Amino acid sequence: MILAIDKRGGLFLFPLKEDAERDLEAVDVQQDAMEFCDELGQRYVPAFSRVPHSTRVGPFSLVDIGAFSLVTEGERDPRLPAALVARATHLEHSSVPGVTDLEKFPLRFGSQA
Repeated sequence: MILAIDKRGGLFLFPLKEDAERDLEAVDVQQDAMEFCDELGQRYVPAFSRVPHSTRVGPFSLVDIGAFSLVTEGERDPRLPAALVARATHLEHSSVPGVTDLEKFPLRFGSQA
């Protein structure tokens, strides 16, 4: 499972890394300064194959939403998933079956103290 948190405290949950890569737009990942990890505490960072950008052509603005993949960074930290969940203010999105409530979700990772 992949956990992601945005700068507003929205928690996103995906069954697989590929689900996060497919369902999130690179422009949102970049603008919301999202942080990622898996349930074991492996941190992931976005690697942009196309950096999101906008250009103007006369009176029109064209936006390339970009593209990214998630790559591992550093060593696993088993405390990281609980730390992300503790910072979350709301569950923004979950495509993990059975997870629909932020209040019950932290129990999956034990104590957050």
